[in-house]
Amino acid sequence: MSETSGMILEEQDGILVLSMNMAGNNLMTADFFKEYEAVMAQIEEKAANNTYKGLIIKGAGRHFSVGADVAALADRSANDAYDDSTGELPAGHIRQKHFFTFLRELPFPVVSVVTGFCIGSGSEIAVNSHYRIIEKNARVGQPESTFGILPALGGVARTIEICGVKNAYQLVMSGELIPAEDAFAIGWADIFADKKQGVPEAVSLINYISESTDKFVPLNYREYISSYLKNKEA
Repeated sequence: MSETSGMILEEQDGILVLSMNMAGNNLMTADFFKEYEAVMAQIEEKAANNTYKGLIIKGAGRHFSVGADVAALADRSANDAYDDSTGELPAGHIRQKHFFTFLRELPFPVVSVVTGFCIGSGSEIAVNSHYRIIEKNARVGQPESTFGILPALGGVARTIEICGVKNAYQLVMSGELIPAEDAFAIGWADIFADKKQGVPEAVSLINYISESTDKFVPLNYREYISSYLKNKEA
């Protein structure tokens, strides 16, 4: 087990499991992002060995993540403003965004198991994963627009990809939190699960993909989930 403060990274039967256990139900403070980037750097290094079947990301407690610390978000937005004079984005933002968007490029399936609240940047972790398994009574949303900003860690483009333009626009621009059933209905979530069944379902999905293909191709992620669901129904 590798633990970076409240980020707990374990290997279970060839599957990496990241349990986020930061303060305030994974409130996304500066400390959260520091520890998140550190553990993601570990995962990136491990992925280079290509010996793992997949990665599961989950909250260690009731919630996946309650989203950003609003005060810290305002400070970060001000400090990371685009510099018109250089035409360059802040290095800190580029690094931070990388550790969200690189998830979809990993050489094994990444599955976020969503429980409780999955809000804001927490939702961006989930949508940048290949797959999302959402448990009953969870709620998801992108409330950044209510603070006068937009998701900036790959969330907008990825939400459009998985939900379509109309649903993504409503989710991002309304700032509303939607229940698990609605998230599944619009395609935000790939699988709807009962309470405490998300992780076993994620393990089943990863093992199925590992056993069904010699090499996981990230661009073909839709094909794998479609095959898995058809196999379950058979």
